[in-house]
Amino acid sequence: MIIAGQSRRPRAIDTAHRKPLVRWRFSPPPGFRFESSDVAVPIGDQEGFYVVEARRGDAVQQVWLNRTHIGLLTKESAEGLLLWGVDLRSGKALGGMSVDFLVGLHLLERKTDTNGVIVWRDMRTRPTFALAEHNAARAFVSILPQAPLPGAIVGMRLESAAVRAGSTVRFAGFARHRVGETYKLASGDVRVTLAGQGKTIAAATARLDTAGAFAGSIVVPANAAGDYAILASVAGGVGGTSLHVDAAGDLALEIRAGCPCDAARGVPLAFAASRAGAGVAGVPIDVEVVRTPHIVPPGAAEDAPRWGTTIVYQGTLRTGADGRAQLVLPAPTDGLDSTYGVRATTTGATATTRVAVPNARIALAVEPASPSADVGAPVAIEVRGFDPADGSPANGLAVRLRLSHGSTISDQAITLDEHGRAHAIFRQTSLGSNLVLAEADVDGHHVIDAATVVVEPSALSGSTAADTSDVTLALDKTRYRPGEKIVVRASAPGAVGEALLTLDGARVYTTRLALATRGEAAATLELGDPQGDVRVSAAFVRDGAIALGTAEVHLDGPGRARTTEITLERTAYAAGDAAHVTVHDGGGHGPATLVIRLADGRESGPALFDDAPAVLSSGGTSSQNPASESPAWHAYVAPESSKASDIFAAEQPRKVPTEPPSIGVAAPRTMLWRVDRGDAESFDVPVPREPGHYVLSILKISDDGDVGAASASFGVQ
Repeated sequence: MIIAGQSRRPRAIDTAHRKPLVRWRFSPPPGFRFESSDVAVPIGDQEGFYVVEARRGDAVQQVWLNRTHIGLLTKESAEGLLLWGVDLRSGKALGGMSVDFLVGLHLLERKTDTNGVIVWRDMRTRPTFALAEHNAARAFVSILPQAPLPGAIVGMRLESAAVRAGSTVRFAGFARHRVGETYKLASGDVRVTLAGQGKTIAAATARLDTAGAFAGSIVVPANAAGDYAILASVAGGVGGTSLHVDAAGDLALEIRAGCPCDAARGVPLAFAASRAGAGVAGVPIDVEVVRTPHIVPPGAAEDAPRWGTTIVYQGTLRTGADGRAQLVLPAPTDGLDSTYGVRATTTGATATTRVAVPNARIALAVEPASPSADVGAPVAIEVRGFDPADGSPANGLAVRLRLSHGSTISDQAITLDEHGRAHAIFRQTSLGSNLVLAEADVDGHHVIDAATVVVEPSALSGSTAADTSDVTLALDKTRYRPGEKIVVRASAPGAVGEALLTLDGARVYTTRLALATRGEAAATLELGDPQGDVRVSAAFVRDGAIALGTAEVHLDGPGRARTTEITLERTAYAAGDAAHVTVHDGGGHGPATLVIRLADGRESGPALFDDAPAVLSSGGTSSQNPASESPAWHAYVAPESSKASDIFAAEQPRKVPTEPPSIGVAAPRTMLWRVDRGDAESFDVPVPREPGHYVLSILKISDDGDVGAASASFGVQ
């Protein structure tokens, strides 16, 4: 039993007084080990809702089957609801189908149009459940609540994600407020606060300029230490990020890494203890170094657990006469890239940093859609390729992908798209831990990244498989302006009937129904002026299920996240040169506020400029697909009196909850921080006089409301 509009766990259906349609027996494998048994359910072609109950002694479990030719797909957002009904046998839209929507305690009937679509626009009477009927078939979906769109948006980034107590941290950001269906430039003063442990410890005020941008600085108290929130409030909106503060009393610690370095020769680290700027000898420094065998991709969650993360050094160093101590981390032997999180502690002072040590100019990141999968379910893998120095995508790179469990191996060859990404699906998996390996050859170097996926019965893991449909979409251009048309070509091999193509954002803006000829469909969508996270979506019917795919639409126009790149006239400079920087963002949008930062490494999290514009994509459409190829609306249900857990007790693993060690945040030195106003598409930046590798980042906040960000790297010889 599922209760409409509730998030309670499903309850088993009492079958004691019901007459079974059919009974049958099978013999599971002997012994106390888990092996799946595929059992055919002999219900023929009859439609209806069935309870399949398995019994073995006192152990009882149920699973429910809704045998129906009705396929339902919903698209839900804060500003609307769309429901599509389709025949899962023919792939044809079900026009004129009756659908009852539960609103409060009442059922309201609606009919689908000729395209099988119902659009619900009155969000004051938002339904919580929908039950569709067509001939003898029924289908249902529980409609999820949606968060309202914010009245104001505030985005902010810091000069550095980690600072020392008593120092000053600079910030920059932008603010927009909602007028009608769009976000406009905000004006006035911005209140910036630094808060932690239940109180505000510092505050500052900044003024919004003609681009709705702000910049300033805030002083961190000398007695601060730990992680804090730095918040900006304006126009009724609040935005912010986190800040790590290293303790510093009369003694201060500093960590420096001698990188870029040759990973095969180890990673040199230098620690310095100082008082009033002078080195202090004989200071004991407790050092902990955590290694993760990956390069963290740009924009990825900083605190996400990563396979293989472990502590590689714990010890105490003592400073010499010059106040310095040295440590060389041994070279790893697994052939994988490395990111080291380094934390140093002494009485009254701490220091943290992060050191990335790639094996080539390109790094790979292999990211399973879920850390676990159900038995027999496909495994979806996302692969990213990027420059480890500045995060720019590695488009067109050929990558070899492997899923292995013991001697069972599956291989795929993929090519990264223009965003440095690729999606792959492995449909044959083995019970237990499966290793996912991505490999590529770059300039004679072998680049590898790895992750694991655990395949286990959902009764143990408590999870179900995600939708892993291999629907692909191609758009006629890489970027658009409001009012243009989008030519979409979608492909789902084996699909039949008709395909639903939509333009999704803060709501579903456009729908088109197209014939799926040999698994392909095409349509032209009127772009208009959509808001939010704008995507094109395509839904097909294949093998009696709905397959769904999406593609991001990059829009150039006022109040949007603008796709931006920067280029330098060369990648290596002499000390003291000036680097000429060109901004590529489509042009034609007038004056802007430009925040420029030059650092001796790639920033992370709170200081990463590249993902700041994404806050303008607030509001999007989520899809529910109960007729998907791998439905996820429930798993198993056990009656209260059942001893069903006994079935798996012998093989249930002993899981000890452990928190993977953190690699912390990056803390490179800032060589330049500059805030400019103007409309030039290029500018010059002075090159540091110290040899090394540097990352230039920009945050461009335009007077027409759009925001873009990009990074590039160069060397100084």
